[in-house]
Amino acid sequence: MDRLVGADEGAQSADRAEEAGRADGLARDVTAVKIGDCLLGYKAVQRRMRGGRWNHFRGRMREIEKLIRHRHGEIVPEADDALIYVEVIASLAFVEFRQAFVEVVLGWAARWLPWAGKGAIEEIIYERTKVRYAPLTADALGHSLHLSYAERSALDIRTIGAFDVPKTKRANLQKGKRRRRDRSRKEEQRRAAGALSRADYLGNSLSTTRPWEAFGISRRTWERRGKPMPEPKIILDAAAVPLAA
Repeated sequence: MDRLVGADEGAQSADRAEEAGRADGLARDVTAVKIGDCLLGYKAVQRRMRGGRWNHFRGRMREIEKLIRHRHGEIVPEADDALIYVEVIASLAFVEFRQAFVEVVLGWAARWLPWAGKGAIEEIIYERTKVRYAPLTADALGHSLHLSYAERSALDIRTIGAFDVPKTKRANLQKGKRRRRDRSRKEEQRRAAGALSRADYLGNSLSTTRPWEAFGISRRTWERRGKPMPEPKIILDAAAVPLAA
């Protein structure tokens, strides 16, 4: 958000730019606004800091909303198991906001489940406050949302587990993907540097073309004679003759 501030306020903001928004990962850049030699004021621009603190609740909430859009669209349809999304959000919000989580859950439910009655949402909230709740693990979230590994991979969901593939196996699968990705990248780098692929190398190797057979001599004799190369047609004709059984 851009705004124009007075010179005095701008100068003070410049001194506090590093501290501004540190708690939520934001910083302010302050630049002077001039016309010729005339100073009009200072322009304060708020930006996201690199390496800002990751908010786990917001990250998971965004991924749950991505899952809802993929499955249902912009609104969760009325169904017997639809309130599971509210239960999950209430569990996450209770850990993040403690007693202030009520308004968060009510606002979120009004956006994604507008058909749900306030009484039903408040009942979920009340049930959540009756127990001392600990943060949900990624796999527990995956089971609650019935998130499959295929769906998780397709949506690039990273903070929620999968009900059908445990964490250890997911880690091994991820290592395999990383190895294949690295192998492919290195192969592209070798091709860019001019290296031959294995198929091209074998196709042009002496053990495949066997030019000495075109002269009717052994390889050792062919090497002693300076490795002469026959005409390409002769090599092709020799390669087409099947070996004797």
